[in-house]
Amino acid sequence: MSSSSFLLSIPRLADFYVRDGQSIEVAVADDADMALVITYIQGYMLAVVMQQRGQLVLHGTVLQKNANAIAVCGHSGSGKSTLAATLLTQGWQLVSDDVCVFDTHGKVLRGCHALNVWPDVAEALQLSEAEPHTATMAKLQYVPQVPSMGNEDANARLGAFPLVAVYCLSEEQEDDQSDTLEEDVFAGVLSEFKGMRKFAPLKANRYRTQFTTAMGQDALFMQQCSVFLASTPVYGLSRGKAKLSLANLHAMSRFIIDSFEAIV
Repeated sequence: MSSSSFLLSIPRLADFYVRDGQSIEVAVADDADMALVITYIQGYMLAVVMQQRGQLVLHGTVLQKNANAIAVCGHSGSGKSTLAATLLTQGWQLVSDDVCVFDTHGKVLRGCHALNVWPDVAEALQLSEAEPHTATMAKLQYVPQVPSMGNEDANARLGAFPLVAVYCLSEEQEDDQSDTLEEDVFAGVLSEFKGMRKFAPLKANRYRTQFTTAMGQDALFMQQCSVFLASTPVYGLSRGKAKLSLANLHAMSRFIIDSFEAIV
């Protein structure tokens, strides 16, 4: 791997070669799951293309409302797609799942327009259109309809949205009292990171840190974050030790909606 070339080889699936931020070459194995190949292209490979172009890429799901976007970030399994699915049922629109890419003007770009959700989540949220995507993935794929952009600005119609805020998910509160909570009791906390503390959650949610480090982009990432953080609030959102029940998901989404409305 270098700053201009990247090779990912997955046995019995495919070899993916990304070059100069301009091309993705794929050598597909015999009897490969093509849906899974496409998933890798839309996720990993898209991120590498953008990183090779020197663009900021975070691990998050992006949604927009009235042409203003938010990013819900978190490690795999933190519940970001589940929370995003909850927001979709409340009038939000999906911009990109899993890969959050910014252009040189700080706007977030439209990406993969499909959300991977667990079957029980799809059932609870009544996402009847969700269906199996690959033979090897337990999650279902939900592709929401894209409404007409109406009279929204040209950037939004082209798929570039101003980012209003970033919400970074964590499973437990920092407060020592969280250990005494019952698992089914929601004790969520929304807190804003201030000053230099804003760097840590962005660094923790950099998309595939090993990729950008191998490409020698650590310094560039910090420079991009400095520009980004000058105008964008970053929040930490914890659900304590509560399970991701439907009621708790709506409570967490309420935190996001209230803070979003206060900003815009």
